[in-house]
Amino acid sequence: MNTPGQVIDQILVITIYINLLKKKILNKESFKNKSHLDLGCGNGSLTKLISPFFKNTIAIDPSVSGIEKAKLNYKGDIDFRNEDIESIDSFFDVISLFEVIEHVYDPILFLRNVKEKLNKNGKIFLSTPFHGYIKNLIISLINGFDHHFDPLWTHGHIKFFSKKKIDQLCDILDLKLVNISYCGRIYPLSKSMICTIEKK
Repeated sequence: MNTPGQVIDQILVITIYINLLKKKILNKESFKNKSHLDLGCGNGSLTKLISPFFKNTIAIDPSVSGIEKAKLNYKGDIDFRNEDIESIDSFFDVISLFEVIEHVYDPILFLRNVKEKLNKNGKIFLSTPFHGYIKNLIISLINGFDHHFDPLWTHGHIKFFSKKKIDQLCDILDLKLVNISYCGRIYPLSKSMICTIEKK
């Protein structure tokens, strides 16, 4: 059960994300004719906010309880499924994965599987917590490592990305990193980065 503070934090994060997504990505070009897969949709909160920008949306998550919450009292057109990327047999113009890749044991294999589900000229919208030299230094100076990298956090983060590592990941998979936007706090202390990645 989330504490009231955690719930408020989740609401703030979703609000920040949707505002930045609209400003930097969704309002800059039309996706009305584009098919969309939201990978790792959780309870569907963010999916429901961005799905109107697309022709159709399939949203998947391995969590049974997450998909149950997403479907609860929902009458819209999003196809919520309790599946993983390997079991999807469709191809998409856009695949979003928000705050997902930091939970994945093998991000290279994971993103390769994502790439294989993209149509030609497809796009990936990927967000993950931002880590850079200055931010990591400040976390160390304020003795924040036990909190920030908490090994006792169930289903917590196991991979930590800087811009350099996102670049390297894209190079390995022959993907093009088009843009990075930072959100939550001010750069270089940003909470997360949202990356637009294209299939070459």
